[in-house]
Amino acid sequence: MTSVVTFALLWMVAVVTPGPNVLLITGTALDASRRVALCTVAGVLVGTVGWGLAGFFGVGLLFSAAPWVYVGLKIVGGAYIVYLGLLLLLRKDAPAAETLAVGRHSGWRAFRRGLMTQLSNPKSGAFVTTIFAATMPREAPLAAGLTAIAVMVAISGSFYGLWIWGLGLGAIRTRYLRARRAIERVTGALFMAFGVNIAISR
Repeated sequence: MTSVVTFALLWMVAVVTPGPNVLLITGTALDASRRVALCTVAGVLVGTVGWGLAGFFGVGLLFSAAPWVYVGLKIVGGAYIVYLGLLLLLRKDAPAAETLAVGRHSGWRAFRRGLMTQLSNPKSGAFVTTIFAATMPREAPLAAGLTAIAVMVAISGSFYGLWIWGLGLGAIRTRYLRARRAIERVTGALFMAFGVNIAISR
């Protein structure tokens, strides 16, 4: 029980720390409907399950045995996140009504973007592997691993859901639409910074 609580606390810190997932969900929640933002969260959560399973079954061992796999994933993942940043920086201005209309019909695209953003960061896999190793006993049963993954999904889903609800409030949304282009430029630059950091960090 203690190991699960420790695992949950570590994961909670990771979830609330600003990163590509938070930026993507924030931008989607402000720029589209709540439904589309929740589709983005669903994609992130599916990716979280993927990294959770990989972490429990020892993807860290693979990264240690074949460092080139980790390096390759970092380069590809970093490039994808830089690409998302470029899309925001180069995005053409559009009326708010048009933006929201498009947003209401792009749930599948939002899901894929959330999934790819989560999976494109191999640091997530390395971090999950680390906290599994630090909090779980050696030869931990499958039930313990699945419980930990369920905790990851519950914490992530709860935080992102509350975040989306807050960003959907009328006053916040109105202020965003007034400064939308400037916010997109800042977000795009941050995405690119995250992507470069992922690709070149050791």
